[in-house]
Amino acid sequence: MDCPVCKPTQTLVLAPLEGGNLTARRCPSCNGHWIRSTDFWRWRAIAGENLPETPAPAGALAPPEAGGLRLCPDCNHVLGRYKVGHGVGFTVDRCRHCEGAWLDGGEWEALRLRNLHDDLPQIFDDEWQRAVKREVHELTTEESFRRRLGDDTYRRAQETRAWLDAHPRRSELFAYLQLKHRRD
Repeated sequence: MDCPVCKPTQTLVLAPLEGGNLTARRCPSCNGHWIRSTDFWRWRAIAGENLPETPAPAGALAPPEAGGLRLCPDCNHVLGRYKVGHGVGFTVDRCRHCEGAWLDGGEWEALRLRNLHDDLPQIFDDEWQRAVKREVHELTTEESFRRRLGDDTYRRAQETRAWLDAHPRRSELFAYLQLKHRRD
């Protein structure tokens, strides 16, 4: 079983994850992990309750994203890439044929820090991926406004928006602002 990143130059070896309750195949060279679907679901049955997601630690950096076509170590099909989202800036590879998952070195640990490691199959779900696309679109839009308005004006606009969103009579305030805007 060859590493999908290091290709035929590196063979994957059995490696315990999660206190030995989850078995993965690890690449000794790039430290990536291949997790078979059956092994993951067996671990989830033992692990029990789904852990709540935790916020990203301040200054967290995403592991570097590797490129290139990757093949499944088990069945040799092409691996699909899925964005994790939720403030995590990397993708996870999955075989659509055997449903195994490849995580580059450091990615399992990054998911574990956020308690997203037990949500691995959901990351591949269409609903999750649509939410990630919305998240990316919102972040891109916010960044575009920040650049166009400048940092100070953008910060003040955010404060105003937060105040309006929390105000019990926000609909009336929006109506007033639109009415006032049309007169000017």
